[in-house]
Formats: sequence, C-alpha cells, structure tokens
Amino acid sequence: MSNRHIQIDGYSELKRERYSSGIINTSTSEYKTYMAVQTAKKSEKVKMQTMCDEINSIKDEMSSIKSMIQQILEK
Repeated sequence: MSNRHIQIDGYSELKRERYSSGIINTSTSEYKTYMAVQTAKKSEKVKMQTMCDEINSIKDEMSSIKSMIQQILEK
C-alpha cells in the first residue's frame, strides 16, 4: 500500500487518500465496466443524432416535393 492511501476496513478495493480524504476505488474490473457503459452511451447518443439529422433531411425533401406539387397543380 502506498503512503498516499489508507486501506478502508471491510472493503478490499476502496482506499482513502491521505491528503484530500477522498475515497478511491481501485477495482479495474469495475472501471472497465464503467468505461464500457460510457462508451455504449456515447455510441447511442451519436446514433440518435444521426437519426435526427436524417429525419430532418427527409422533412426538408418532403417540403420541397410538396412545394413542387403545389406549383404543378397551380398551372
């Protein structure tokens, strides 16, 4: 154990930092799980943004088609 950290009784993967009194989780498996969840969330957010952009593009195209049809019908 490092001089910078104090082991927390009853929790093998938790340590308290001496200077800031902050608690640090040293579990690499929990960190990897956390990072996998964050990556999945980011991917989902990008996917949703892409779908929104595509929907907006389709809306614009539909509006153009509607305008063209109205011009044809006016003649």
